[in-house]
Amino acid sequence: MTNDIFTPGDQKPTLPVGQIVTGAVLVAVGVGWLLSALDVVTIPWRALLAAVLVVVGIALAATASRGAAPGGLIGTGIALTVILAVLSTVSTAFSVPLQGGFGDRSYTPSAASLEAEYHLIAGQLELSLADVDFPVGETRIEAGLTFGKLVIDDIPDDVVVAVEVSAAAGQVRVLDSLWEGVGIDESKAEPGFADAARRLFLDARVGFGQIEVRR
Repeated sequence: MTNDIFTPGDQKPTLPVGQIVTGAVLVAVGVGWLLSALDVVTIPWRALLAAVLVVVGIALAATASRGAAPGGLIGTGIALTVILAVLSTVSTAFSVPLQGGFGDRSYTPSAASLEAEYHLIAGQLELSLADVDFPVGETRIEAGLTFGKLVIDDIPDDVVVAVEVSAAAGQVRVLDSLWEGVGIDESKAEPGFADAARRLFLDARVGFGQIEVRR
């Protein structure tokens, strides 16, 4: 007589969907972080995190319909939601684009390689202008990051500077002026800026952190 008793040991193990999706999320974010830090590609972080959040939501719905445990998906979803909310709020309120990656970046451009914009999401961004032979007229540069420190230095002595700065919270030092606290939104122009032969206009922004503009 055949024994039809089905014992627990005969059950096939179910795939831990929650753990698999959580691991895939960490891999995706980690790979994006690495490629961004190596300057291989420019990662649209807001879009990437939003897409990952959608995947987590679909996985949660799938596990719930099967009666399976979420396996960390709820925590992952909450964390991603908080990160997206903070980044989006800071980016929108202070016009700091979520681009440029993470880590420390240092640029020493020439006049030919000088770019109009420099951005970083988190870390330290330093822009040295020592090698730039500024043309006659006005040169405009926008620089900013969401979290960290922004330094613009080595401005040539024959260039007259005007700066607009903003920070959600932190410290801003522009030449001989210093502002600290929250909701910083200031502007400063050196004497004779409007009539100077070579003029540099800087638009410098941080979400939370520091700004230093010095010669």
